[in-house]
Amino acid sequence: MADSRDITGKNRKFTGTAGIKLPTGTQAQRVNEQGQLRFNTDTNLAEYYDGTAWKAIDAPPVITGFTLDGGSVVTSTTIDDEAAGDATIVISGASFDTTSGAVTFVPETSGSTVNTQTITRDSSTQFTVTVTRTDFNETDGPYTLRLENGSGLAATLEGAITADDTAPVFNEAAGNLGTSFNTISATFDAGAADPDGQTVTHSISAGALPSGLSLNSSTGSITGTPSGNSTGDYTFTVSAATATLTATREFTITIATLPSGGSISTYGNYRVHTFTSSGTFVNSVNSLSVDMLLVAGGGSGGVDNGGGGGAGGMLEPTGVTLTAQSYGITIGGGGASRAGSNDDGPGSPGGNSTALGYTAIGGGAGPGWTGANSGVTFNGGSGGGQSSSTGGVGPGPGTGTSGQGNNGGSAVAAYSGGGGGKGSAGSNATSGTAGTGGSQGNNNFRTGSNIGYAGGGTGGWDNATGANSSGHSSNNGITKATGQGQESDCAANTGHGGHGANHNDNRSGGGGSGICVIRYDLTSI
Repeated sequence: MADSRDITGKNRKFTGTAGIKLPTGTQAQRVNEQGQLRFNTDTNLAEYYDGTAWKAIDAPPVITGFTLDGGSVVTSTTIDDEAAGDATIVISGASFDTTSGAVTFVPETSGSTVNTQTITRDSSTQFTVTVTRTDFNETDGPYTLRLENGSGLAATLEGAITADDTAPVFNEAAGNLGTSFNTISATFDAGAADPDGQTVTHSISAGALPSGLSLNSSTGSITGTPSGNSTGDYTFTVSAATATLTATREFTITIATLPSGGSISTYGNYRVHTFTSSGTFVNSVNSLSVDMLLVAGGGSGGVDNGGGGGAGGMLEPTGVTLTAQSYGITIGGGGASRAGSNDDGPGSPGGNSTALGYTAIGGGAGPGWTGANSGVTFNGGSGGGQSSSTGGVGPGPGTGTSGQGNNGGSAVAAYSGGGGGKGSAGSNATSGTAGTGGSQGNNNFRTGSNIGYAGGGTGGWDNATGANSSGHSSNNGITKATGQGQESDCAANTGHGGHGANHNDNRSGGGGSGICVIRYDLTSI
């Protein structure tokens, strides 16, 4: 066969257009000899060995554009980095390695490279990749698109992806933030948060806050104690700024006068109006939610072996919503005591108390001996106790009003029944003991600690026949006389029923007047 070299030993010049046929083989079939040239069937690239490593012979890829989530072909775009899930990017160009390589997005300032979640090598001119949107951020961007072939050759597209920069978002809608009152501390939220995580600085850019209130530049919280402000609306604009964008929102705070009327006190978060006599509650706050204690006047006891007086009715409504208007308050008086001096008549019923659309019924009177009882009301908030005379039983016992009090107790010969109370019915008399007044009710609306109201009066007995009774509890706060002494009147503004007098010329106990307590939580208005 003819030698393919010339006389100098050099290869002759190749001619023709068909190309050169290189040895082919897999990567595992390589022979590591310097100067070897072959075609790698694993990488589909020609390669040569330089004595140290195999080097691929390849053309670099070219990127001509891309689409984001099915949009138009572009060379740069913005991605919503606050949105959830992955985005789909289709890259177009030429000389893409269909067997290996990587696609990444490299920040052009600082920060972390965004790696693709999946790569689909559609062809040498198109790759489809997915990326996680939230991996991008506007601080590190823009990002360079980098497509690298398996040979290490890469194409880049600078400024390809920029994370969108979103303005801060306010926590509250524009408009009224609420109502505040002079001398009462207040807190309102006028803050905003940045979806991109940038620091937000708050400021008042128009208008002014009510005197005594201030804006926290970091949180946007408005706090303080208003002072010296006229009533009305105060309108202002809050600016929430990051290093790149600013959002503004107009708000209003209303300064109003606090409700008035009665004796005013506070405890905890509560402001309290106490009415010990009739008056007017002037409410200046729309939709004010209040709790109320309303107690009617207690009835007085009967004379001459008289029944105990019934307690005034006691109501405790909560969460009552009031409009801004004036409300008349009526406080029922206690039933007047009945004098002795051969008087054997009944006591007097207590007066009704009314407030905010509610009525507490006055306590029923305690009946007297057996005479002069006609036309007297023994029923009431709580009923009067039944009276007794020697050899007979007087009228009663009185009936209490459901939800306000209880019935009076029954009598036996020589011993009268106790008047009903808020906590329980008046006890029945026995053959040796007068009936004790019903227990009082407890309420903490006035001071935050329980106070007793609406206890019934104890019945009297016929000591002319030698009857006696002792050991009675003082549910109306007054010690019961054991002989022919004068019974004391109940304390004002308790709604207690008075004691019935014992036999013969003894004065019965007068009932306690009523009370109204209105409270509301200052932090809720």
